[in-house]
Amino acid sequence: MNAIGISGGLLAVIFAIALVLFFRMRRLRPQMAGYATQRMCPACGLITPRSKAACLECGKSFVSDPPVRQIHK
Repeated sequence: MNAIGISGGLLAVIFAIALVLFFRMRRLRPQMAGYATQRMCPACGLITPRSKAACLECGKSFVSDPPVRQIHK
């Protein structure tokens, strides 16, 4: 084997590895685990779990009251 054959084979191997890594990275999707499990308190700005009914810092309730309907005369 001469130097051209060895370098050509090495180049083919490197290209194949790069191609496999490219397709493997293309399939990966970023995971957004825990994204929707938190919310920000509108009163103090603390990040609080959605499972809590009130802010852990200021105690403000996250459950909104139904809107009061006004009757116009």
